[in-house]
Amino acid sequence: MKCFIALLLILTLLLSLAPAALAATASLYFGASQVNYNMDKGVTLTIKAIKAPEKDLTVRFHDQRGNQYAVTFPAGQTEMQTLVRDTLPTDGSQTLFILDNNGGYVRRTPDACAAVPKGTASFSFASPVYQTFTGRELGCKIRVENPGALAAGTRIYLVDEKGRLVDTLEHNPGRTAWNLTFATDESWMPGRYISIRVETRDTVEDTALFAVGNTGRKAIWGVDRADNKISFTMDCGSHNRYVPRILDILDQYGVKITFFVTGAFAAANPDLVREMAARGHEVGNHSWTHADFDTLDKEQIYSELTRTSDLLESLTGQKVTLFRPPYGHCSGITRSIVNALGMQAVRWTHESMDARSEASQANSLKYSTRNMQGGSIILTHTSAGCTVTVLDQILQWYRDNGFEVVPVSQLLLSGDTWLDEDGILHAQ
Repeated sequence: MKCFIALLLILTLLLSLAPAALAATASLYFGASQVNYNMDKGVTLTIKAIKAPEKDLTVRFHDQRGNQYAVTFPAGQTEMQTLVRDTLPTDGSQTLFILDNNGGYVRRTPDACAAVPKGTASFSFASPVYQTFTGRELGCKIRVENPGALAAGTRIYLVDEKGRLVDTLEHNPGRTAWNLTFATDESWMPGRYISIRVETRDTVEDTALFAVGNTGRKAIWGVDRADNKISFTMDCGSHNRYVPRILDILDQYGVKITFFVTGAFAAANPDLVREMAARGHEVGNHSWTHADFDTLDKEQIYSELTRTSDLLESLTGQKVTLFRPPYGHCSGITRSIVNALGMQAVRWTHESMDARSEASQANSLKYSTRNMQGGSIILTHTSAGCTVTVLDQILQWYRDNGFEVVPVSQLLLSGDTWLDEDGILHAQ
């Protein structure tokens, strides 16, 4: 009984000394995905929290015109409002406000809010992303709010991110939607951001990603290299228990690797993700929730990818260029959206088995070193104690056998490349 009481007192003391950084990260979102407002009074935006934060938070957001905003979300509250007036356009354009990622909170849906002036016509895409494969038609839908408020015949332009005209429409006050179809070819690959512009306005109404893939291309499994460069990768989506130890071991061997991190892990452990990048490691996208992408629709895929990349980039200051598909499931639809977002999908040639029933120290060592050759990509997990225990042995084996461990982005080939049927990347 005395031992139990002593243990209880120790646990109580440890909990009382736990740093504030271990507190749950606040989850913030806009109260609505669209609001209407009177132009002479400005727009009131509502920001909500799933759970009241324990301390005041500085919440940052921006609009599509580059205006930046910072407001204080009070501790103990689950909702706040802020008025925006001086930066609003006077030509009847809608304004899209987007929550930025910040150290003290994580964004939840809806993380964007469209502010539409009452009594004015506004145009928006029905989806943030559209997808097809090269040579096939690509359809999209444009919605129109208050169409009667804009003169008939006003031209509506669709332009891409390079300012190239994609299509022109003539406004019809009796029409509330447009269904458009585009013929795609390789010039559309990997994708385009297409924006809606109204002839009489200077600002963008809305933007969507048009992703075009190649049905014959696969995710990258490995690389055909003549040298002995390999990539050791660790998927990071579970607990943070071993990460500090992993980073120290990697430092001891002077090795830089690629961590594929989920958005959920990054939101809960922002300092660890910053530390990965600060020590020279590469941080890749491993989705937000570690969902099976074969079960998601294109809007869900887009959300999982963009939310994660946005958070990782805000924490590391590095552009995210790699994606590791959860469970290795990466369909053509997923790959096309991944590529359109400026990333490459990467799987592996060697699996340590440390996330399977066969997990053991012996297997981690064996499968992380067996049949190794230049261009190999090894899959391990930061949550696998069996791998962490033998990590120094694995790295020593690479050193003793002449293999140079580099981040995946340094392993991949540049210039003209092609993938064979096994997912191995070759130079042309």
